[in-house]
Amino acid sequence: MNLTLYYVSFALGTLAGSSFLYSVVIYSQAISNGSDFSGLVFFVLFLGFPLFFYPAGHLLDAYPKKAVLFGFQFLLFGNVLCLALGEVLGLGKIVLILSAFLTGLGMACVLPGRMAILRELAPVHRLVFHTVSGNLVLIATFGLSPFAVGFLRKELDFANVFLCLGGLHLVSLFFLSFVSVERISVPRNAPFSEFLTFVRDKSLILQIYVTAIFSMLALGPIQVLLPLYVKKSLGLGDLERGILLSLLGPGLFLGGIVSLVFHHREGKGLVLLFMLVASSVIFLFFVPFLSIWITGFSLVLFGFLGGVVSSLLPALLQKHSPDQLRGRVLSVYMVAFQFTPAVSGFLSAKLESYLGMVFAFNLLGVSFLFLGLYSLLFFRDLRKA
Repeated sequence: MNLTLYYVSFALGTLAGSSFLYSVVIYSQAISNGSDFSGLVFFVLFLGFPLFFYPAGHLLDAYPKKAVLFGFQFLLFGNVLCLALGEVLGLGKIVLILSAFLTGLGMACVLPGRMAILRELAPVHRLVFHTVSGNLVLIATFGLSPFAVGFLRKELDFANVFLCLGGLHLVSLFFLSFVSVERISVPRNAPFSEFLTFVRDKSLILQIYVTAIFSMLALGPIQVLLPLYVKKSLGLGDLERGILLSLLGPGLFLGGIVSLVFHHREGKGLVLLFMLVASSVIFLFFVPFLSIWITGFSLVLFGFLGGVVSSLLPALLQKHSPDQLRGRVLSVYMVAFQFTPAVSGFLSAKLESYLGMVFAFNLLGVSFLFLGLYSLLFFRDLRKA
């Protein structure tokens, strides 16, 4: 029952957070005349991750994880309400920038917090399973958020959409308040030097971090360049384009489900490294053939492979992290998970402007394949994990 309450809170809170990120972007486009403002909002949304990841991880390690998680999700709840009030008062742009920044700070703590608290909820031998399951919830709610916001926007203005998302946060907090945690006796306030020493001496953790960055690089051009390719080269309208690009979501979800098969087996690292290489090969099929069917099938397959990789990486971190550093270890992973696509998307857009769509995609695909093969060949500790 305790884990059921946790998963309900997790699902509702993650749906509220993912939906808010999506709604903020379309809201910024609706209240501004150009793309510059929405680009600024998008950047500010993710700025909190690199700025606040270590303090967030330190809070999760130094204080009761449930209290920290509850407090920062309450910040997200209050933030949503303030943005709704700002829209009603006609202060949308001013409040939106501040709201976007606070959202990044809150998510920088809430996302690793939801994973780190599992150590106090699940038996040690089930920790990897529940980490994979939690990541599956994250994938599912991420894919559902555009539909949820679109459904709300059909009947409601932005202010009331934000109020609905605030209500989701409130219900999530209600369920979280009934979750009971196990008191684990761990050393508190482990210094920064201990964290650095752990990462330096535990080469497996560093290899997981680097692999996480490599695995997330491809999402940037998929989010930034692929919609443009589908519209201009394949000639699809907005509805058809949305349907085609949404095929990534079912693939991610299916990959997350399949990764449950590997949660209790040895050799998870070798599996995810092979999946990383395979996904890089699939990336090369997105553009050159000018075919809706090849692009669509490639998106499903790429999502499937990515779903396995993104589920097994945090599971391995959970398994090999000491309790007194767990929050910080997971916080660094979340920076790679959230911030890497934003950077690679920006750089891939610059590359496309100089080289053209097809050549840019081919060059990126070959680069990702090289990085995947490098990981497979040289990340010995991860292969054995």
